[in-house]
Amino acid sequence: MSDLIKTAGKILTDAGIKNSRFESELILSHLLNIERWNLYVNPPEINSIIEKNFFSLIKKRAQHIPIAYLLKKTYFFNLCFEITSGVFIPRPETETIVIAAMHLFPDKNLKMNVLDVGTGCGALAITIARLFPHATVYATDISKRAVKIAKKNVFLYGLDSRVFVRRADIISGNIRERFSLIVSNPPYLTEDEIKSAPEEVRKEPFRALYGGKNGMEVILKILKKTRDIIERHGFLIFEVSPSQIEFFSDLSDYGFVRCYVFKDISGVERVVVLRKI
Repeated sequence: MSDLIKTAGKILTDAGIKNSRFESELILSHLLNIERWNLYVNPPEINSIIEKNFFSLIKKRAQHIPIAYLLKKTYFFNLCFEITSGVFIPRPETETIVIAAMHLFPDKNLKMNVLDVGTGCGALAITIARLFPHATVYATDISKRAVKIAKKNVFLYGLDSRVFVRRADIISGNIRERFSLIVSNPPYLTEDEIKSAPEEVRKEPFRALYGGKNGMEVILKILKKTRDIIERHGFLIFEVSPSQIEFFSDLSDYGFVRCYVFKDISGVERVVVLRKI
């Protein structure tokens, strides 16, 4: 087994994949349906079928296909979510949105309506619903594939009575509620940033990454479409590029005021909190 991991690690290293041994272990433990540490504590027998499938996945990873797509799962806020190719993979940076929401609403038993714009696999909507057990969460995405996988994750977590996923460009026509909180990790990469992004990032859905030439196209659309459905003094939380933070310093024309900026796990200003005036 150690020879398999060593060989696979070299293949990935030669392909420019960081943490090559760790990822090799993840892939092998996934195929064996065991925890990674069990590869060493209770070394399993590996038959020819497992070995063949293992190197098939290693070859795909060497082509910079995101590991989440290969394992068909990803993690967010210590929760596991099903994922599939063509659906945006949630990042640790986006967990900062959840932290901001917890800061804004310290009473976890509060009854409120929440909207997640661009839900992807549903990670943000589901995490917020679990943290706020009396909240009703609506989640929208323009992608059919994202809506399908988000609905599946909602069902897997038993939240289908409180989390409702709809296909929509920002806001669905059949959602009539007003919201105390709207969250979004919108596409915000610029044209230049898309071109220079790592190869595996560019294998994710373009529409979930590209925010227009200056990265602000979708953000501006959300600002315009949500100001009439958010409660007075309600909050809108965005994940944005650090270079876009300054734009949010004056939003009087949109009916919002910036009240907080949160740093992500790398210490970079990443999340802005706006309040409806």
